Amino acid sequence: MTTTNGNGHVAVTTNGHTRPVVTVGVSAGDDGNRRPQKTAERVAADIVRDLVAEGLRTGDHLPLEAAMVERYHASRASVREALRLLEVQGLIHLKPGPGGGPVVGQVDPANLARTSTLYFHLSGATYEAVLRAQAALEPICAQLAARHPSRRDAMQRFLVPAGLRTTSEYRRHTEDFHGTVYRLAGNPIMSLLTQAVTRIITDHVVATMDPVELRGAILHEHAALARAIAGGQPEIAGRLMAEHLAAQHDYYRRNAPQRLTELVEWR
Repeated sequence: MTTTNGNGHVAVTTNGHTRPVVTVGVSAGDDGNRRPQKTAERVAADIVRDLVAEGLRTGDHLPLEAAMVERYHASRASVREALRLLEVQGLIHLKPGPGGGPVVGQVDPANLARTSTLYFHLSGATYEAVLRAQAALEPICAQLAARHPSRRDAMQRFLVPAGLRTTSEYRRHTEDFHGTVYRLAGNPIMSLLTQAVTRIITDHVVATMDPVELRGAILHEHAALARAIAGGQPEIAGRLMAEHLAAQHDYYRRNAPQRLTELVEWR
């Protein structure tokens, strides 16, 4: 339950525990204006705009610090803080040594997942809420994938249930299958959000409770989903994805009900 006290401070009550929620940029009674942007934030935003405009890719070098000071009309301290902000998000890497400097990272859903867990924790979200979010998002991706013009070729290798023997093979297949669905969805925002939510479940729940006995059924469900997507059947694909997730979520609820009532950890 979310409440607001007389001072305009927001608090969340979860499982009988009440704690404040941190709000950034807007205080009670203000006119809704955002706080002034720090120079480092402005520089970070300019760097991101430039790397997109210039078509830079993962591994490409950005200008060195001295050049950035001149280019963005900022102090060395502000440029360094801007680079640290981007590094924390995984969008750049600071390569040490001769020939080093800032290097373009990648748009990795794992970084979005990690940042999201902080907000989810502060909002009082539990792992049950994360499961429900996945149950809402994944079927939409499957429906979108079934409308993609390249769906037949992309799904070709998944049409028959895979005969996998090792855990590593199974995990590679699962990541490849769902990654293909996300790509075919054709909506980078929906794809990133869904992958971030799924990554939290994988790292925080499945890592300690892998449903090994469901693997055979999961592989057959992947094949059925692939056929629906390849065949351009969005409604069937959405329903199959919902059923696919429901079976796994029910497994987690039976085997680790306490875990699902816990707050999402920031990590």
